[in-house]
Amino acid sequence: MVKNLKREGYFKEVFTIKKEIKCTKCGKKFNMKNILKCECGGIVEVVLHNYSEIKIPQNPNSMWDYFELLPLEDKDNIITLSEGMTPLLKTENLSRQLGIKNLFIKDETRNPTGSFKDRPNTMAISKAKELGIKTITIASSGNASASAAAYAAKAQMKCVVFVPENTPEAKLAQAKCYGAEINRIPGNYSNAFNKALEATKKNNWFNVTSTYLNPYSYEGDKTVSYEIDKLIDVPDYIFVPIGAGPLLHGIYKGYKELRKMGYVKKLPKMVGVQSTGCSPIVDAFENGDNIVRPWNKKVSSIASGIDDPLTGYEDDGTLTLKTIYESSGFGIKITDEEVMNGLYQLAESEGVFAEPAGVIGVAAVKKSLKHNLIKKQDKVVIMITGHGLKNIKAVL
Repeated sequence: MVKNLKREGYFKEVFTIKKEIKCTKCGKKFNMKNILKCECGGIVEVVLHNYSEIKIPQNPNSMWDYFELLPLEDKDNIITLSEGMTPLLKTENLSRQLGIKNLFIKDETRNPTGSFKDRPNTMAISKAKELGIKTITIASSGNASASAAAYAAKAQMKCVVFVPENTPEAKLAQAKCYGAEINRIPGNYSNAFNKALEATKKNNWFNVTSTYLNPYSYEGDKTVSYEIDKLIDVPDYIFVPIGAGPLLHGIYKGYKELRKMGYVKKLPKMVGVQSTGCSPIVDAFENGDNIVRPWNKKVSSIASGIDDPLTGYEDDGTLTLKTIYESSGFGIKITDEEVMNGLYQLAESEGVFAEPAGVIGVAAVKKSLKHNLIKKQDKVVIMITGHGLKNIKAVL
């Protein structure tokens, strides 16, 4: 059932919404500042209060129309390129081919730099401005660095990027054009992550790496749920490509907030999708584990954008795993061949061109139907997270 766009609710008054940071491990609370980890080593996240006083906007034009739900104090600090409000497309040809009636795609390729990473980066870099920070850094498999560099350029901040040596040139070209300092790191994404963390500690930079490292970053991810909720009732399943998984966690957090505000009664089941060439979170799910262990095998996947071994920060994967369990969802892994078949099928059936990591959810839905993990009558949303031009070599 498609929702009436004229739902009630608008910011008719200005409320002071209490916002703070809380450790997910020990529960300690912090003021809104430059903090990456609690003293106990736990992941910290933003907590809002006064939900009964919040009214979501009736006709939003930008994700920043949800300002009261985001961890920024002053609207003058917003650094935006008009991100968010991406299309939620009801598939017709793909639905018919797969035999599922209510199949939607959230097309994040329409964001300013071509990926969903613009959501966490507009949030984190706006917060950096509010905190008076002049230099940001990020570890990335490509999309996040391109995005961070763009928003840093808009904010006139220095951006220092750490990427794996095999990062696609198309992604690096964006970051270079935006003026970022790029450091290629031998090995996989975890190596780049740890180098960025080392530089952060040494130079006291603001690290906007889109794992769970920066509590402000993945607050931008939750705006996906607000946008979906404007158009359709709560999906039964949302399929999300995951490396560390903050997008999946953020979307679910957004729906939990909508429930606290009284806009929804149920929550979606979250499906984490990984490649067989690097699947630490899905392996933990399939084994029935409560913790995620780092991927110690060779990383080899065409979906390079989500190839995250989680070495040294496996707690990030554990938080994503916990969210999957809490939502009664599941994890599923996909082969390179299945990924590419899904990429071509989406492009040929719906005219949407996405990179392998961004389109992996299409193959996951097909596989889930085959193995009776979802039903043909379920309402399903697939997150399409990155444009095909980001990794053009994959299709040449």
